Order: sequence, then C-alpha cells, then structure tokens
Amino acid sequence: MEYSQCVAKTKKYSFIFILFLLLYVLTSSKEQVENNLKVRPPLEGKPDSRMLFVNSSQCQIISMDPLSPMAMYHMTEMPTFWCPMIKLMKAKSIGERNYLYLTANAKQLWQKLGVRRLSEISCAYKRFVRLNDFLNRYFEMKVFRFSKWSNFTEVEPGNITLRVWCWIDYGRLVFNDVFIFIPFPKDRILNVTKYEPANRLSVLVLGIDSISHMHYQRYFSRVKDLIEGLPHIELWGYNRVGQNSYPNLIPLFSGQSVDELESRRGCFKPNKKDNFDRCRFLFRDFKDAGYATIFGEDSRVGGTFTYVRPGFKRQPTDFYLRSVMNEIHKRSTYYARGPIEIKCSGNRIYHHVLYDFIYRMLPHMQARCYDRGFFAFFWQTMGVHDYFQYGDRADREYYWILRNLKRGNIFERTLVLVLSDHGLRYGPFVDTFQGMRETSLPTMVAIYPRWLRERYPLALANLEANAHRLVTTYDLHETLKDVIDLENLSDERILNRTLRLRNDHNVSLFLPIPEERSCFSARIPLHYCQCDGFLKIPWNARSVQRIAKFAVERINLLLEPYPQCHQLALLNVEDAYLRKQHEFNKTITVRLVTQPGNGHFDATVLSKNETSLQGAITRSDQYKHQSFCAREAPIEIYCYCS
Repeated sequence: MEYSQCVAKTKKYSFIFILFLLLYVLTSSKEQVENNLKVRPPLEGKPDSRMLFVNSSQCQIISMDPLSPMAMYHMTEMPTFWCPMIKLMKAKSIGERNYLYLTANAKQLWQKLGVRRLSEISCAYKRFVRLNDFLNRYFEMKVFRFSKWSNFTEVEPGNITLRVWCWIDYGRLVFNDVFIFIPFPKDRILNVTKYEPANRLSVLVLGIDSISHMHYQRYFSRVKDLIEGLPHIELWGYNRVGQNSYPNLIPLFSGQSVDELESRRGCFKPNKKDNFDRCRFLFRDFKDAGYATIFGEDSRVGGTFTYVRPGFKRQPTDFYLRSVMNEIHKRSTYYARGPIEIKCSGNRIYHHVLYDFIYRMLPHMQARCYDRGFFAFFWQTMGVHDYFQYGDRADREYYWILRNLKRGNIFERTLVLVLSDHGLRYGPFVDTFQGMRETSLPTMVAIYPRWLRERYPLALANLEANAHRLVTTYDLHETLKDVIDLENLSDERILNRTLRLRNDHNVSLFLPIPEERSCFSARIPLHYCQCDGFLKIPWNARSVQRIAKFAVERINLLLEPYPQCHQLALLNVEDAYLRKQHEFNKTITVRLVTQPGNGHFDATVLSKNETSLQGAITRSDQYKHQSFCAREAPIEIYCYCS
C-alpha cells in the first residue's frame, strides 16, 4: 500500500514538474521572441531603382525612403536633457542702452538657491573683446546687485560682450554665463514697398551639421511646411566632396579644394602655422562689394576654421560670434544632465547661444537687405552632429527662425540657403546600407524672392532644372558669387555664359549643370560618389579580404609617425559592395572592423587595382575617447591610444 501511494505521489509531482517546465519553456520562448523583435533591426530591402534623385547620362542616384523600416527603427525618442543652472537674468537692449534684467522670481530663488532675499546674491560682470580666434582681452570687473526696488542694472552701451557671474555666501557660484548685446540699428527700414525688386540680393546661409537630405525629409516637417509656401528649390543631387565639415565647406567659401588651399601656392600653409587671413573667402568678396557680413557658429572646439587649425588673426566679418563661444568654452561651460555630448552655459544649451545671436541680428539683416545688402553664415553642430533623433528639436528651432524671417520680410530681398555638409557620420544607423548612402547626400534647399523669377526668368529656370543634377559646394560658391552683381543673372549674360560653359567642377546653379557631369568632372572622390548602383557581394570573397587587409595596412602606415597610437589589425569584414561608375571603371567598397578598439571603417578601391584608394578611409563609429593622445587631422579618426 505504501509503495503504490509513493508511486502515485511520484507521478503526481512528475506531472506538476513537467507542466511547470512546459510553461517555463513557453514563457521563455515568448520573451525571447519579443526580445528578438525588439532588439533586432529589420532586414534591409533593395533600393527601388525605378525612382531616381538624379538621372543623367553619367549619373543615376537611386532614391531612398526616408521612412523605411530601417530608418523607423532608429527613430526613437531623444533622451531627456537639461541645463540645471537657474535662469537668473537676461540681456536686453533698449534703444542704444544695454541692461541686465533679473528673470528669476522669489519662488524660483528659494527653490533653486535657498535664497529669501535678493541682497544675499552678489553679481559681477567683465567686458571683453576679441584679440584673435583663441584669446580675448578683458576690461575691469564691475560688481552689482539686484533688489526688490530695482530688478535691472545698466551696462555699457553699444555692441559689447560680457561674462557675468553671481554667487552667494561669499563664494558659492550660482550663475555663470556670457551675454552679447547688439542694439537695434540706428537706420531701421527705409520706406520701400516690400515686394519692390531690390538692387541687391542678400544671402543668408542656415547651416546644420550632419543632416542628410533624407533626414531633412524625415524630421523637418515644420520647416518643410513653412518653406512650401515660399518660392524654393530643393536639390536632390547635392553630394558631399569630403569627409567632414572642413573639406566640404572650404569649397563653398573659397571655390578651392583643401589641397589647393593648403598647397605651396595656396593662401593657407598649415605647416608654417599660418592663419586664414590671406585667403579670399566669400565673406570678403561680399564685404568688398559693400555688404554687411555676419558669421556665427555654436562650437568653439569644432569650428570650421579653428578645429586643429589656427583660425583668423583679424576679425573676418562685421559681426562675429567667435569671441563669445571662446569665452563660454573657457569660463562657463558645463555638461548638461542627460546625454554626454550636450553642453550648457548658464541655463542654455550651446546652440541656443547661436539662436540668440541670430535673433539679435534679425533687425540688422532686415535693415541691410533694404540698402547695401548682407551676407550671413550661421552653423549649428551641437546635438545634430551626434544624435540621430536630434533633428526633431532642430526642426522646431529653425521653424521659428524662418517664421521670424518671414515676419520681417527678409525673404523678400534675400536668398536663403538651408543646407548641411554631409549626413550623420557616426552611430548604428550609419552602419546600415541606407545610413552609409545618406552620409554622402546632405540637405540643400534654396529659398528666393518671388520677383527674382520675374526679373531673371532664364537664371531661375536653370536653378529649377538643376534640382535633379549632380551638384556640390563648388557650385554653391559660384552661385553666391553671381549674387554680388545681379547683372550676372540677366538673360543676355546667362545665354552668353551658357555658350562658353564646360563640363567643369564649379558651375553656378543659375547656369545649366552639364548633362554629362560625372563624379570625376564634379571633383567628387569615388568613395563619396552616389552616381552608381550598389551590388552586395560576399564579404568572405578573397578579393574583399585582400582589400580590407590593404586598408588596414594604409591606416597603419599613417600611424607610424605616432608611437602613442596602436598599430591596428583586421578583426572582420562586415559588408562589401561592388559599385559601377561606368563601363570600364568599377569600385569596391568594404566595411571592416579593426582591433584594438573595434573601429568601424569604410574603404573604396578600384576593382581592377585593389591598391588604388578612391578617397579617404572613413570611420562610422565614435572615436574621440580612443584618440585623446592624437588630436590632429586626419590621424585622430584612426588612432587607438596606448
């Protein structure tokens, strides 16, 4: 009897155990499936070759879907971030007088600082002026306080820059920021009908780093909706010519490549620790023609002319933000709470300093576009350079900027370019096939006054036709030079210039881009060229492996003079693509990973000559914490510090 009871109990518990095990397996399988669905990105489909961004005899750029499954997978929420310092005061100009106004109320002062009386807070400011692109000169410090009877203090008049800081308890810093005062122009706006054709056309460039054309389509819905109501041209064949901002913007400013600019005959010789003062950039051309000139960037370290380069000794434009960003970087910068690449000054993200500069310049741009004209160039790097999702935030900010331009009738006398230098260069999306392609196709939208088409119909017809031609920043340089003298756009001159037109790399967009233009004639290295199809080939093919090893050897050759950098070894090849430039010229692009450091690199060579690099070897993952010991171009993208 006891034996049979024991058997029965054993069967009972065995059944329960098996049932529990089955439920566990089913639950685990379900969780595994859900995790796989959540973690694994979608498989990439083939591009639709029936749709083309450019379709000419020597260039066919296959279209992409900005909201493809792969892109949608990466369209996550931007992590929350904020600048924790209190917004204590703001700068305001009234007439020609400048003031610092208290903006925090009693409740905020108590919650943020534990302060009940304004007399507990002491503040000071120090005026500074630019010495060069890396140094400022300072004037005497002035101490001030706010009180319940006076919520402002008056500072020196005119266009000035100040560093302001406040403290309590004789030393605890509670506020630290840099302010710029740009009072309204004395000569506001002449009594001119806003739609009357201007004798001069002003130029405003709103540059946003690392925004591909597809990323613009993906995130900039507010900006696109506003621009749809304005005369504009969207350039679908705008192709990058270099790896980062510098080699893409130098052709825009100078009409020359970096190699030409830095050659023995060029205006800038980096080996001699030269500066850019001798270079004739676009803002000098406009300034010599009588235009007011403006230049502002939101980055001190990554500036166009100052990233591992000496910048300018003389101030290059009439209004120049560099001294402010220099002061912020040295005195008041700190990291925001949240993503590590976002920095603050006071209670503001870095790029809000640039936005403040733009808004303060609006009255000056408004006044100047009605008389001698202006040339303004603004460039944002913070946020958009490092985060795929940051485009949504940038869209909101540029929507308000464009809306203010519209309210001020600045569009009526200004050619406005919304553009980028390349697409996103780092991160998981760039490791995808679509991300790799998007990197070479940045945003370019031109907004022009309505009267321009009526007065110069042939030039505008050419601009419209060039929307689906292969174009670069070399062409933008020629386009903006044409604006300096509007007679260049007359039908007669356009016809004469068209007759003399050659298939060259620098053609004004007011002229017809030659139909036979190729990446070779446009000076686009084949590594960045999108004028071809991409055929995926086996990553383990012998030729692909040879190319990958050759690329690593070339990197190591560059690293030889830098003993602080590890020599690299090939870890694996991730992908390879055969690209047909034309019948007798095929290239292979290999995507590889090196060790140590797991660096992700792309290299392109001729298929007939596996040792012929067609452009620089580029990197698609973040590297700056690995290359702290070699902060110079181009070594820093390859160096893994010992």
